[in-house]
Amino acid sequence: MLIIRGIFVLSVLLSAVSIGNAQDKVSTAPSNDNVEQLRKKLDEQEKQFKSLQEALLKQAEMIERQQKQIDSLQTRIEQKEAVPTTPRPTNAQTAEVKPSPTPSPKPVNNVESGFGKIKFDGLIQAWYSAGNGTANTFRFRRAELKFSGQILPKVKWTLMIDPAKALSVNKTTTLINGVAVVTDVSPNQSSRILQDAFITLTYLKNVNIDIGQYKIPLSQEGLQSSSALDTVERALFMSDRGRGGGLGDIRDFGIQFSGPLGKNVNYQIGVFDGTGESQNNSDTNQEKAVIGRFVFRPPLVKGLQVGVSGAWSNSNRITNPRRDRFGGELVYTNKKFKFKSEVMGGVDGDFHRLGYYTHFGYRITPKIEAIFRIDGFDPDRRRETNSSNVSELDYVGGINYYITEHNVKFQFNYIRKTFNNGIQSPRNLFLANLQTAW
Repeated sequence: MLIIRGIFVLSVLLSAVSIGNAQDKVSTAPSNDNVEQLRKKLDEQEKQFKSLQEALLKQAEMIERQQKQIDSLQTRIEQKEAVPTTPRPTNAQTAEVKPSPTPSPKPVNNVESGFGKIKFDGLIQAWYSAGNGTANTFRFRRAELKFSGQILPKVKWTLMIDPAKALSVNKTTTLINGVAVVTDVSPNQSSRILQDAFITLTYLKNVNIDIGQYKIPLSQEGLQSSSALDTVERALFMSDRGRGGGLGDIRDFGIQFSGPLGKNVNYQIGVFDGTGESQNNSDTNQEKAVIGRFVFRPPLVKGLQVGVSGAWSNSNRITNPRRDRFGGELVYTNKKFKFKSEVMGGVDGDFHRLGYYTHFGYRITPKIEAIFRIDGFDPDRRRETNSSNVSELDYVGGINYYITEHNVKFQFNYIRKTFNNGIQSPRNLFLANLQTAW
């Protein structure tokens, strides 16, 4: 700043001296012509001095701005010098190790796997049920914990358990002298905590090979994830296990091949120990079950799919009674409307079973869906004598509230249960489900 002020004062003094000398010259000039010439020269000099003064002022402003920038840089340098820095490598170190760019920081991952990649999914369903003929109760219907991973690009694995289940047993009794005597005890397969445990190989193009325990390929709703169900519970021919309703949503051990057959057809077919009667058990017979499902999606009707599924069991009347299945499915969905219908028949030894349902769903708003379903099941088509074999027809109405689609949703169903020939009185049942899935 002192330099700028000095330059400005010097320019003013020079200007004054020049003007004074010019005036002296004018005062001593002998003639009017000379005086006029001197005045013109003085005017020109004044213009030059003014121009010089303006240039000096601009230069002074520029110098002042540069000084501020220098002061700012000096402050930054002092701040950096105050922070300790990592010592630089010696010449020997720099000769051996090539500098590499510093990687960007990654989020901390608290889950580690022994080998390969790992993924964790889960489902929690909290239920409330009430109605005549049943206790009002809260319970955890499902608490599924699913782990899956990739060992190699073409070798994957899946493991799922459900700790909400409580292991129970099935008892076989016989009458001896009028007294019921237990003759056999076996685990209730539907109560097992271990759900899925299998390895998937994808070495063949468009073919997945699953080896282990998982859902057998029967029924559209049977293979549907529990978190994505349209009603609180599955249809009777799958959920009424106490009366032989395990015609879908059931697991067994085996090997399965699946994949696409062109753009519009998918298949699943496999060989299993049975049709769900021996989960994670050594098979007790030589016979195996062949189970498959085929789905066709017509290209001309978007949202429509038609499918068939079935099971054929190589039976032995003594060691392995016949357990066959065959059914069809029809599903149509668009942005707001959903229609589903299935029928499934089954033969378990001397029991011939039949189940079916027709389902309608409509999205009233993006988050609220109204549903209505007619659900029927006949556990023994040859007999209508008591509560264990009477055919049942349910009317289901309800609301699905998708807080965050299937990740967080609330479901409420009212079910009117009716029975053939008045063998049982009609009943009302209320079911509510709050779930979170991830």
